[in-house]
Amino acid sequence: MGNWRDALPSTWLKAVDFERPALLTIKRFSVEQMGDDKRPVVWFEEVEKGLGLNIVNGSTIEEVCGSADPQRWLGHKVVLYKTQTDFKGTRTDCIRIRAPKPGAVAKPEPAPEPQFQATDDVPF
Repeated sequence: MGNWRDALPSTWLKAVDFERPALLTIKRFSVEQMGDDKRPVVWFEEVEKGLGLNIVNGSTIEEVCGSADPQRWLGHKVVLYKTQTDFKGTRTDCIRIRAPKPGAVAKPEPAPEPQFQATDDVPF
């Protein structure tokens, strides 16, 4: 974690959420209030948070899905990854989108560590 603010709960995806690229499936599109503005947002099957779209990411999804109609995006897979951009003269982390490689499949999350419970029943 590079900044304490990254630990704050959020409804929206942040660059810090993508230390590794993630293959995600678009499940819905909405327009949501974000601060003082309303923004287009895409939601994914694999994560609970939404991604507020900017022109770059919206245009990329349009290219990947072959349509400007967000309803035609549903079910399409895209890769989200962390990179950097210049914002108001400062280099900052951002999320970008690209098309998945042909035949790409999402890697399963590692199995959680088994949880052992302490017990007084000792078999020996």
